[in-house]
Amino acid sequence: MATGNWLNKLFEFIYPTYCVSCRRGGNLLCVDCRSKLQSLDQFFCIVCDRPAVSGFTHPGCTTRFTPERTLSGFAYAGSAKKLIAALKYKKIQPLAKVMADLLIEDLEEKRIEFGKEAIVSPIPLSFWREGARGFNQSALLGEALANRLRLSFRGDVLVRIKDTPSQVSLKKGERAKNIKGAFSAKKLIGEDVLLVDDVLTTGSTVLEAAKELKKSGAGQVWVLGFAKD
Repeated sequence: MATGNWLNKLFEFIYPTYCVSCRRGGNLLCVDCRSKLQSLDQFFCIVCDRPAVSGFTHPGCTTRFTPERTLSGFAYAGSAKKLIAALKYKKIQPLAKVMADLLIEDLEEKRIEFGKEAIVSPIPLSFWREGARGFNQSALLGEALANRLRLSFRGDVLVRIKDTPSQVSLKKGERAKNIKGAFSAKKLIGEDVLLVDDVLTTGSTVLEAAKELKKSGAGQVWVLGFAKD
């Protein structure tokens, strides 16, 4: 068997050749399920969660540690939710590129433009959680986004220094308390940062991460999430 054919067979064995949303044969996300992605028709302030023009943090919510802007593409439901679950829990890593392409195409349709000098940094997992999963889904998504946008990917800027309990079942105030002090950031000299996470919920995690980036010398921090819950 030729090497190329053997590699193709191995890839097909490891990763499915069906839609992760409806299991129809073909692409990882079929045309029908792609059309059902619920693109958000407005952006939100990361602090108060009220609608915000182009995702810019409201002046009344802004401090020197808050991100300047928060963007997300899709509602955390239906196909978007299944894509994230398949990446995180079924470990179908090629989905990161699929999701990055979908997100950039969605934001381009909304006339969002990205600067050419920003660095892309993912929300880090704890050492133990990343070890158990085998990868950080936000890092895979961030790297795919950086490649698509032709930006520099830096997976080492933020470090998780505290292994916190899962945020899933916690309320907003509890999440902020739970995640406090969880991150450390390397020294920056005014670099703008595109902070990437798979799902944005209350914003507690990215607010804490943005605070550490700002304290370490970051310029503007934009938050970018594939989906918003």
